Amino acid sequence: MGIQSIIKETVLSANIGRNICHTLQTLQNPLFKSVEIETVSACNRRCTYCPNYSIQRAAGYMAEDLFYKIIDELSEMKFSGRFSPHFYGEPLLDKRMVTFITYTRNKLPNAFIKLFTNGDFLTYELFLTLLNAGVDVFRIAQHDRQPSTTMMNTLQKMDKKTLDKHVEYIKYFDNDTLLMNRGGLIEVKRYLKMTYCDYVSGITIDYEGNMLLCCQDYMSQYTFGNLKTEKIMTVWNKGNYKSLRDKIKCGIWQLDICKACNSL
Repeated sequence: MGIQSIIKETVLSANIGRNICHTLQTLQNPLFKSVEIETVSACNRRCTYCPNYSIQRAAGYMAEDLFYKIIDELSEMKFSGRFSPHFYGEPLLDKRMVTFITYTRNKLPNAFIKLFTNGDFLTYELFLTLLNAGVDVFRIAQHDRQPSTTMMNTLQKMDKKTLDKHVEYIKYFDNDTLLMNRGGLIEVKRYLKMTYCDYVSGITIDYEGNMLLCCQDYMSQYTFGNLKTEKIMTVWNKGNYKSLRDKIKCGIWQLDICKACNSL
C-alpha cells in the first residue's frame, strides 16, 4: 500500500471515529451538566496565575432581574447539575449572594450548589448563613503562603464533619499542577495536554448575560447569545454553538482559544 493510500485510510478512519464521537456526545449529553453565573466581575486579589493580574475587565454586577430570569428558566427545565455563582470575580464581594443562593435553592431543589471563593470575606457567620441558604460545598482557594486571618478563623471554628462534608480546600499558591493558561492569557510552567475537553459540557454566563464558550474565555470573546433577550435553551441549541461543542468534546481544536489552552 502506497503512502498516499495509507494517509487516505488514516484520515477516513479519523473522520469516522469523530463522527461516531459526535453522535455519542449528542445522545449522552443533550443538556449541560453545570451552570456558572458571574454575578460580580470584580476581585479583591491580583494573583499572577490569573488573567486578572494584568488584564483588567470592566467591573460590574449582574442585574437582579437577569439573575432571576436565568434561575427561573433553569427551574422550568428541572436543572439538577452543578450551579456556581462565579467566573473570575470573587462572589462574596456581591452583598446579594445570600439572597441569590436562597432563591436558587428554592427554585432548584435538586441542584448541587458549589461556591468558589478565596475565603477573604468568608466569616464563620457568613459561612453558616450561606450553608443554611443552600450551598452544598465551599471550594476555598488559598492564594498566599499562609491563609488569610478571616479564612483561618472560619476554618478553625468548623468541626471535622462540617469540613469533610462542606469544604474543598485548595492551595493554589506555588502549585503548578493545578494551573491552566486560561486560553493563552497567562504563562504556566506546565501545560495540561488534553485529548478532549469537557468544559463545554457546562454553560458560562458573564455578568452582562452573554453565554460564553467556556469558563476559560476570560475576555468573553466567544459568545453565542445574550440571556437578556434570549432563552438559555434557544442559545444552547444554536447550530454553530452545538457544532463547536461536539468537536471540542472530541478533541478537535478549531478555535484559537482551544489551541492556546492546549499549547498548540
